[in-house]
Amino acid sequence: MSVSDEIKQRIDLVDFISRYTPLKKAGATYKGLCPFHSERTPSFVVFPHTGTWHCFGACSTGGDLFGFLMRKENLEFREALQILAREAGVSLEDETGDRSQSRRGQVYEANAAAAAYFAEVLHNHPAAQAARDYLQRRAIDATTRDRFQLGFALESWSGLRDYLSARKFDIDLQLEAGLIKHSEERDSTYDAFRGRVMIPIRDRMGRVIGFGGRVLGDGQPKYLNTAETPVFHKSHVIYGLDMAYEAIRSAGQVVIVEGYMDVIAAHQYGFSNVVACMGTALTPDQLQQLQRYTSNFVLALDADSAGQQATIRGLNQARQALTRVRKPTVTATGLRFEERLGAALHIASTPEGRDPDEVVRHDPNLWRQLIAEAKPLVDFYFAVVAGQMDLSSARGKGAAVAELAPLIAELDDAIEREHYIQQLSRLVQVDERTVAGRVQAAARTSQVPSQPRSDGHIQKRAPAPIPEETGAQAGPEIAPPPLSVAPERSERAGLHTEDYLLAHLLREPDLLIWLAGAAHEREIVAIHAGDWQHVENQEIFRTLKRWMSSDEQWDAELFQETLPGPLHGRLARLITAGINLPAANNDELRIDLLKVLVRMRLDRLKARSMQIKYLIDEATQQGEREDARDLYTVNNQVLRDLSHLQITYRNLSRVLVSQGRAEQGVKIR
Repeated sequence: MSVSDEIKQRIDLVDFISRYTPLKKAGATYKGLCPFHSERTPSFVVFPHTGTWHCFGACSTGGDLFGFLMRKENLEFREALQILAREAGVSLEDETGDRSQSRRGQVYEANAAAAAYFAEVLHNHPAAQAARDYLQRRAIDATTRDRFQLGFALESWSGLRDYLSARKFDIDLQLEAGLIKHSEERDSTYDAFRGRVMIPIRDRMGRVIGFGGRVLGDGQPKYLNTAETPVFHKSHVIYGLDMAYEAIRSAGQVVIVEGYMDVIAAHQYGFSNVVACMGTALTPDQLQQLQRYTSNFVLALDADSAGQQATIRGLNQARQALTRVRKPTVTATGLRFEERLGAALHIASTPEGRDPDEVVRHDPNLWRQLIAEAKPLVDFYFAVVAGQMDLSSARGKGAAVAELAPLIAELDDAIEREHYIQQLSRLVQVDERTVAGRVQAAARTSQVPSQPRSDGHIQKRAPAPIPEETGAQAGPEIAPPPLSVAPERSERAGLHTEDYLLAHLLREPDLLIWLAGAAHEREIVAIHAGDWQHVENQEIFRTLKRWMSSDEQWDAELFQETLPGPLHGRLARLITAGINLPAANNDELRIDLLKVLVRMRLDRLKARSMQIKYLIDEATQQGEREDARDLYTVNNQVLRDLSHLQITYRNLSRVLVSQGRAEQGVKIR
């Protein structure tokens, strides 16, 4: 049971609403004058058995306990939750996991204190002279040093531990943050970083989440990173993103390098759209984050063999993780939709033996030229394949075509595809028509990995502002019976229909924009918070819509932090459910989701009509003919809305059928 459900169970809705307007029992319901508008005849009805209320008069709105208080007192959900939790005697901290959120906040604070300590040591401690000399040799100036808050960890087993302990950060917290380690042999703790130049690692919001430590001298490892913690996950982190995201968006391009010093040097010399991955290979998660700001990627990794292999791994990750778009292609059998990579990938090769840091420091103009002349992904792959495969053998030729055909198939421009088909034909000395056939086959069979599974694939989304909603209702109506919408999808997923739709929206927020446009084209009221019955789902949707209407790019972790703690559990369940859902970037599934939305409204209207019919019967039995007549008028409007939605639903079903035929290559006249 969620915290909101527990609150509603403990607080009697009739008693609560009676504080604002007198209610009179009428059969199984309670009636009164609507507290939201002036009226002489009661049209406000409370349904105790469902925990909902509805105004059948001028307001024509409804909701539950939370919806009533929020509307009456003009409160946000967070405020209503706190008020009602106090009244119900429900502890938000104990029941909702707020303690874990508070603990995360303490980890951030401990990291920030550690960063300040390391910076102070670097600036003033005599033992840090070697670190200051190192930064001087790397031509890192004081402004850049302070901007990136570079520091130094003393050759001490307890310097940081004692500093943090004196500032009331307990040992368990320091261990949790990865700042100190535990020695089982001595049953004691010691500093995790010693004798290293310290580089704070920040998240997108600028909070210190961990550290990279660069050894002075020949010690190993050369770089030591914070271990996994509640706030630091190496595969998710992009170093420098907090300082680079605005420049990336402005330049329309991101340059990805390998090391901390590469980023620091680039920013010092004015190349602010540069970031680094945390390791030798890019992860799908890192690429996913970057595509929120641009679809133009330049990989500028080291030119040595290891760097080249890292580039290849990064390219494979990119092809799997980055958003793809569906393009109509005319074939001999008709119209077919094929997927194209929705990003431009280029490779900047640094001169042999020089990493990006050296190039930027010694010749900024050369760096600028290398980025401007970066090779398209396919050209780079051609060079790699030509250098690594035996193209004189049948096996080598087959492997080369198998490697390159999918890349050529992903190109959006038909002339470019034709160019590379010809180039591949010449490379392997195989007839061009045979190569073209392999490319076409690759285009037909390409799939868009869309879920974060154990193999590392993740979903794609391209957020954008969403239009203002119109016609939004104040809250949910009476809860309908279990639905049978899209049984091949939602029931198989084991989700209630509204959870099924919301899980899709959370996994691919750009669906909000699509649903808004698709609804407008079909004269359907735009999706709004009232489409969800559960108050927690309503609030998650409202927050999601506000987020998508802002300039902020989508980030699930940051989004969670905008929600009250009691909603984090439901959000986690919805996101987890979304992992196993099919990607909604194909036309058929998108139309199916629009059908789900319409069906949700159909069931809500049916439930409302049943409510009204019950009230009509009750009014008739009690001789309240005027009330019955007014209710008939309301019900007629509900039935008209119901009829309109049923027609819309049938039309959407026809669209799915026609699209299915088009996908199978049926010729469209």
